[in-house]
Amino acid sequence: MKKAAVKLLSVLLVFVLVFSITAPAFAKSKVTPVIVVHGLGGSDLFQDYTDPETKIAQFGLDVSAMAKNQDILNEVVKLFTDKQQPNYGVLFSALGEYFKNTGLNYGSDGNPVGRSGVNSYWEDSLANHREYLTMRDFSIPVMARQISDIIGAKNVYAFNYDWRSDMCDSAKKLRQLVTSVKKQTGAKKVTIVALSLGGAVVSAYMDKYRKKKDVARYVIVNPAYQGVDVARAFGMDLSFNKKDVIPYLKHMEQAYQAGEKSTLFSAITAIGDYRIGVGLDKLNKDIAKNPKMRKKFFMTVVKPWIGNIPAFYELIPYKKFNSSIKTLVKMGYLDKNSGLYKKIKKYHKVQGRFRKNIKAVKKSGAEVAIIANYGTKGLPVTSKKNNHTDLLIDTKYASIGATVAQYGKKLKGKNAKGKYVSGDKVINAKTCALPNNTWFIKGIIHGLYKYNSDANKFIARLAVGKVKCNLKAVKKKYKYGQFLKADQAQNFTNV
Repeated sequence: MKKAAVKLLSVLLVFVLVFSITAPAFAKSKVTPVIVVHGLGGSDLFQDYTDPETKIAQFGLDVSAMAKNQDILNEVVKLFTDKQQPNYGVLFSALGEYFKNTGLNYGSDGNPVGRSGVNSYWEDSLANHREYLTMRDFSIPVMARQISDIIGAKNVYAFNYDWRSDMCDSAKKLRQLVTSVKKQTGAKKVTIVALSLGGAVVSAYMDKYRKKKDVARYVIVNPAYQGVDVARAFGMDLSFNKKDVIPYLKHMEQAYQAGEKSTLFSAITAIGDYRIGVGLDKLNKDIAKNPKMRKKFFMTVVKPWIGNIPAFYELIPYKKFNSSIKTLVKMGYLDKNSGLYKKIKKYHKVQGRFRKNIKAVKKSGAEVAIIANYGTKGLPVTSKKNNHTDLLIDTKYASIGATVAQYGKKLKGKNAKGKYVSGDKVINAKTCALPNNTWFIKGIIHGLYKYNSDANKFIARLAVGKVKCNLKAVKKKYKYGQFLKADQAQNFTNV
C-alpha cells in the first residue's frame, strides 16, 4: 500500500514539475495585442489634468457660455439681420477674449501651458477601462469594442493622447505605449488601428520607428496624414456661399456624431434660411473677401484660440503648406523663429516621406489596410467644397493618392477604365500608394461607425488577422470588393 502511495505521489510530483515548467508556454498568449489611436477631439482636455473641474469644452466651443456674453450675443444678432451692421471690432475682441480664457491654446513654443492636457493616459489594457468601450456609439471606442468581442478587452489598449500636440511628439508617446504593451504581454509585435488624426500620428511613427519592425499590421481609417482641404483656410482660401452652407447645416443636424449635436445645429438652422443667408453674405463680403478684415479676424479671434496648436497647422495639405505658412508669417500670425514653427516644419517633411514610408513598412513584412470613405461634399468654406470627402477628410488624401472625380461628376477617359475603378466611376484606386490594400466605403461619415455593422466588423476582422489585409483575400473570404456601399445600418453591398 505504501509502495503504491509512493508511486502515486511520484507521478503527481512529476506531473506538477512538468506542468510548472510548461505553464509559462501555455500562459503566453498568441494573440497580437491591438492599440487603437483616436483622432481630433478623441480625448477630453483639461486646463489642469489633475483637476476634473477644469475640463475644456470640446474645441473650446461652449455655445451656452458664448451666448451669455452680451457683446458676442448683440453683434451676432446684428449679423443675421439686413437692417443692422455688426461692430466687428467689438465682436472680434469679445470672441478672442472668450477663446483665450478657455485654455485650449498652447504656448508659443507649440507645447501645452502648465499642466494642460489629458487625464486618461493608460498603459494597461481596456479590461481595466471597460467604460471606454461604451463611452460613445461611434468612432474609435466602437471599433475597440468590436475588436474586444473577438480577442478580449485584455488584449486591446487605447492610446489617449493630447490631440493638439505635434505629430512627432505624439509618435514618441505612442512608441512608449508600444514598448510597454510588448513588455506586459510578451508579444513581439502589436497591431495599430488609427482613425482620422490618429493616422497622422501613425505617419510620424512610421517615419521614426518603422525599422523596429514590431507592428504586425496597420489598419488606418479615414486618416489625415496628407492633410484636409478645409485647412486651406490658413492660406486665406475662404468662401461662404449660402447655396452650399444652408443645405450642409441641415444635413449635419442628423449626420454629425450620429445626431448627438442635433440641438446645436437645429438652433442654428432655426434662425431661418433668409437670415442665415444674410449673415453668410455679410461674412463673405466683410471678412472673406476683405484682406484687412481677414487679417483682423485671424489675429484677434483665431490666434488666441488655436494659433499655437501644432496639430491644426499639420492638417494643411502637403502641397498647400509652404504657401499657407508664408501667408501666416507675413501677416504676423506665425513667428518663424518660434519653437512652434520648427515643429510644424519638421512634420511637413514627414508628410513628404509618407508615401515612401508606408511602402517600406509593407515591404518589410507588416500588413497594411487603408480605408477611405467617400460620397459626401467637403465643408463649404473653401474653394475645394466639391471634393469627395467623408464629410471632413478628402478621399484623395485619405487613400494616399486615389484619382477622385468632383462630387456629382464621373471620371472620364483613361481614368474611368481598369480593375481599380469604382462601379460608379467616381474613383480610380490605381494611383494610390497601395492600391491592393486600400478600400473605399460610400455613405459613412468620417468616424461614425456603428457597433455590429458590416463596416465595423470589417475593420475589426482586419485588425485581428481574421483575414489578410489585401483585396484578394478579402474578396475570397467575404465577397467584398474594393468599393463598398453602406446602407443606413452600415451593412455592405459592392459598388
